[in-house]
Amino acid sequence: MNRKKLLLTGLFLTTFLLIIINLFSVHNSESKLQKPLSLGFKIISNSQGITLYKKDSDYLQLIDLSEGAKIDFIYGKITDLGTKKGAYGGNNPQFERQTISQVWSNLYSENSSLFCITNGQFFRNDKSSSTALAFPLKSDGIIVSDGYAGEIEFSHEKLMLEVWNNRALISKFQPNNLQFSIATNFIVGLQENADKGVEDQTGRTFIGVQDKDGDRLYETILIFTSKQATQPHATNVLKSFGATQVMMLDGGGSTQLICQGNNYIDSQRTIPQMIAIFSGDKV
Repeated sequence: MNRKKLLLTGLFLTTFLLIIINLFSVHNSESKLQKPLSLGFKIISNSQGITLYKKDSDYLQLIDLSEGAKIDFIYGKITDLGTKKGAYGGNNPQFERQTISQVWSNLYSENSSLFCITNGQFFRNDKSSSTALAFPLKSDGIIVSDGYAGEIEFSHEKLMLEVWNNRALISKFQPNNLQFSIATNFIVGLQENADKGVEDQTGRTFIGVQDKDGDRLYETILIFTSKQATQPHATNVLKSFGATQVMMLDGGGSTQLICQGNNYIDSQRTIPQMIAIFSGDKV
């Protein structure tokens, strides 16, 4: 066998071994995941691309973008644009605060594929009927708010969830992400261990992403909501369901969840920004 044939044979074997190793790694990683039912969670509702699980006071939405499911970052009516008053030179609007039930009634009448609504962004919780968001938000291709907090709050602990039609990504937030992100939608939150009363049993809203087929694209979004949980517990639940990246959203009295008209986590607190989840049944 000449030198050229030896090199080709070696290249073939190396490529073959790398493929086998990669497949084994994906299979091994998946085999370590516990099935939701074995964790004690039960399915309480589902639709095309979405499954809602429950265990005690914990709820977990599994949202598969590859099956046509969709999430939108929705917000209340803007009552003041806050032009160029944002932390990064953009706008810092005031948004009308509403209950999730109010928003559900209005949005479901327009789109019956609406599956769930939960709370989202941190905000200034004052007594005003309108308020500003703490961190940046982009919706339908428009940077709606820079937020007011900037790098004064949690400067090294902010993360960003970017969402496209068929995939999502959680990564470290950098101010230049605002202009350079090509995602249609994004929301900025905090690392799982940022100090928001780490061990307090309180309302929690956490979000994670999963690459279910090992193609290095995160096509599944997982949203954890609970009336009473610690930060480590919220993180552990998401990771048990397969999330490899996790981010914390607003919690406490802001944590709310309504699905298919059922108020699973209710609160008297009005909030300015929410996450709407739509099934793949209707577009």
